[in-house]
Amino acid sequence: MSTSNKRSADGEAHEHGAAPKKQRAVGARTGQACDRCKVRKIRCDARAGGCSPCLQNNTECKTTDRITGRAQARGHVDHLENENVNLRMYIAELTQQLRQNNIEPGPAPATGATFETPSNPYGQQWGSLQNGFAQPRAHAERQSSIASLLPEFRAGCIGDNYLGVAPENNWLSPIEGTSLSLFGTKIDLAEFMLPEPNADAEAMSYQTFLVYAFGNAKQQVHAPAMPPYEQCKQFAEYYFRSVACFIPMLHKPHVMQLLDKIYQEGYQPSAAETVMVNTMLAIMYFQWSARNEGGEASRQACFQHYHYALTFVPQLLISHKLEDIQALAMICAQLRNQPRPAAAWMFTNMVFGVAVESGLHRSASAWPNSLDPHTIEMRKRIFWCLLQLHVGLSGRLGRPMPIRLEDFDIEIPSPVNDNLPGEASTSSWKKCSFRGGLEGFKMLRILMQVYSTIYSIKTSGGPYDVTVRQLERDLQAYEEQLPPELAGGPETVQEDRVLALYLQIALTECQLLLHHPALCRTNLPHVAATNLDACLDASNRMMQAASQLKQLKSLDTTPFYTANFLAAIFTTLFAYTEKKDSLSPADFAKLRQDMDTWLDVLGPIGQMLGTGLQLRTTISTIVDRHLAEISGTIAAHTASAAVASANGTSDDAGPGTYQPPPTANEYYNYGNYVTPAAPVPIMNGSSWDPMAWRNFAENMMSTAPASHIQQQGQAAAYANGFMSSMNQLGNGAAGVGAGMALPDSSQTWPLVQYSHLNGNA
Repeated sequence: MSTSNKRSADGEAHEHGAAPKKQRAVGARTGQACDRCKVRKIRCDARAGGCSPCLQNNTECKTTDRITGRAQARGHVDHLENENVNLRMYIAELTQQLRQNNIEPGPAPATGATFETPSNPYGQQWGSLQNGFAQPRAHAERQSSIASLLPEFRAGCIGDNYLGVAPENNWLSPIEGTSLSLFGTKIDLAEFMLPEPNADAEAMSYQTFLVYAFGNAKQQVHAPAMPPYEQCKQFAEYYFRSVACFIPMLHKPHVMQLLDKIYQEGYQPSAAETVMVNTMLAIMYFQWSARNEGGEASRQACFQHYHYALTFVPQLLISHKLEDIQALAMICAQLRNQPRPAAAWMFTNMVFGVAVESGLHRSASAWPNSLDPHTIEMRKRIFWCLLQLHVGLSGRLGRPMPIRLEDFDIEIPSPVNDNLPGEASTSSWKKCSFRGGLEGFKMLRILMQVYSTIYSIKTSGGPYDVTVRQLERDLQAYEEQLPPELAGGPETVQEDRVLALYLQIALTECQLLLHHPALCRTNLPHVAATNLDACLDASNRMMQAASQLKQLKSLDTTPFYTANFLAAIFTTLFAYTEKKDSLSPADFAKLRQDMDTWLDVLGPIGQMLGTGLQLRTTISTIVDRHLAEISGTIAAHTASAAVASANGTSDDAGPGTYQPPPTANEYYNYGNYVTPAAPVPIMNGSSWDPMAWRNFAENMMSTAPASHIQQQGQAAAYANGFMSSMNQLGNGAAGVGAGMALPDSSQTWPLVQYSHLNGNA
């Protein structure tokens, strides 16, 4: 191109630089003109359905491939990709129908690819990352089949009968039990739990539960020593302030009166009362030992009370009294809290069946008029607590829910006062100790709709985009109705801080599930364009809530929330990887800081799972690799921009955007200069192809081609310096709980939640 022509083109570009982005994008030329425009030597643009001249002339817009010589209509490849996605989903549905009729479909035909798939470097070294904690046999069995995504809870029993996201649609899906496929590497949280044989692991295992609950262990188990009266009362007080506020299975005045009768009057409690007290103590001993250092004695006391309570299970199952179901539900709560899933789902399923058999799922108006108000409220609370436990376990393990919303009409419990006589001066808000649990029950209804519409094997209801919009409105309405004491602002104090943070995590978990790229079932651009941004927002809010829970020593002790955290981490990395060509140094600084925050959260989680910093170290290895790749891309662009500036050229891309150097096809269109395409805003209204997620999950771990490696090497020195400088930047973003006061986390749990701070007792 001549210098005069180039200057003329530059002048024209500068003259129209103030035009709206939409107008510039429509008028931008394509990298290769269509056949008609090429022959007529007229301007050709990049409209997906055909260039403007062809559309105006009402002729088919075709482009001849320079290599194959084959002419294809504009948009033909996009059409084939969309058709391929639809056919794959249709094949998955047909495959599921065959399996439901006990017909195993034949193997898929070979793709006929002529390239060799590179080896997976992380997959080869995975065993060495486990530091001796992995079990080779179980790990090999899990890797033998993509559908076998869950760890073995019992020897020789691998499940594959889960929700519709697996096995046909398993790209980085967060609903795979304790296992996620991250960047081509299977991360199984079961391998970051206590290995067996191990005394603590065996005490909480599936087999141990069965032996104590249904075996012959009752004659060999003696009642454990009860703690001193004042200590037991203190444990009960902590229980109602830190655990029962989420799952209000017990009535505070009744428990306190029961302890007085047992300690001071020599009262012999019933089987149900014995189980309630021992399970409450087991839960508190377990939480204390998991969250505070030096808790070996508490851990052993937990196992003693837990195993003793299990010996009453057959007796409780025989009788269908409300207090018996209440005691069984307490055992379900302890099973759910353990680092291993063990028998939690199986036993909760059994107890939930007993509750339904007893009519707890029916409206209070359908019960006998002889029931007093307290009994009615306790029936409500026990049913909703069991439902919350069961749906949470089912969804996170990828198993069907026990019941549909259409199958029960029991009302959500009322916020009745349960304060003690000595607490008469308590505020009206505090007179009900389980308000957070009530808000959790409301959230549960929305989560059940997500599981039954988006994650079910057979989808029902309206179109995907309509369902997503309705659930979005439900989530927004839910968040707007939260009382200020649980909204995470300055009015959220004391233990309500933990409640507010967990409600925020539940909300963001639901948003992440709803918008997860692996589950996008539409080709509508406006739906796909908002999903990733919604995931980014949910991941960021989840990160902030998790970080504050770490400060309060109140992170969850189970692998289920950890699976959500990992899904958020790698969803964020995916989004930034998709945008790496348009990221600024400030964007990368925020990503680096977010990843550091997540890694700080994974540290104590690994401690509670029983394997120290192993989980954090392993995830850090993967994160650092991809941060280095993203920073290398930004460094190369920054270097190119610096060279262009030194040569006296610049691209006016506007604030918050980065204009990459034009490609060869953008500079030349059969001899005609083409103005580079308009820049894309960073992380705002991002547009992405749902297939990009799948390609990312399947190919990210592949070895890069030699040319790419060479390009990375040329910018390596600059990238190293760039990484160092970016780590010093901060983002200063305010998020969930920004106005909520947090105490010094140096105290022991649960006292850290109740410390006096800023005058808030």
